[in-house]
Amino acid sequence: MINTKHCQFCDHQKVDFKTGTICALTDRKPDFATKCANAKLDKKLESKIESINIAYEAVLKTKLLVYINFVVFLVIAVSVILAGYFLAQYLLNFRVIAAAPFIISSVGLLIILPLAVGPLNTYRNDLKLAKAKKDELDAVLNIYNIKYDITIYFGDKYHGTQDVAVDLQLKK
Repeated sequence: MINTKHCQFCDHQKVDFKTGTICALTDRKPDFATKCANAKLDKKLESKIESINIAYEAVLKTKLLVYINFVVFLVIAVSVILAGYFLAQYLLNFRVIAAAPFIISSVGLLIILPLAVGPLNTYRNDLKLAKAKKDELDAVLNIYNIKYDITIYFGDKYHGTQDVAVDLQLKK
């Protein structure tokens, strides 16, 4: 694990734009093997635990909606593509070749199908990123033998801002 990952949660972290993350106590880059003896994991740690877990839970909260969206738009896309195909078959019985069936099928394939797949891919990428951050946090806390219990309450959403209440218990 990279030492600067520990520093993200430490109150002694100092960011210098030339050298990156440095320790405010030594004014140098972190140079410990597995655990920093001078780490002060208090205020910054609590806010990081809250923000990382809120982001993770917020992504998990959208799972059902994303999968419903996927199924609904997939069914619509397949229906539109099949409608174009069956219209083409019907018109071929009269020895007519028209552009309408191809346009209908193209709309289903190029416009409606991405409405099904796009949000699913976004959800999967957001989940992967949030899970990686949470795993990184848990790995650092495991090194310092810090456990936590967190309860997150999602309230009402006003103008795009979600009300969130967090109950965090640290066990050092």
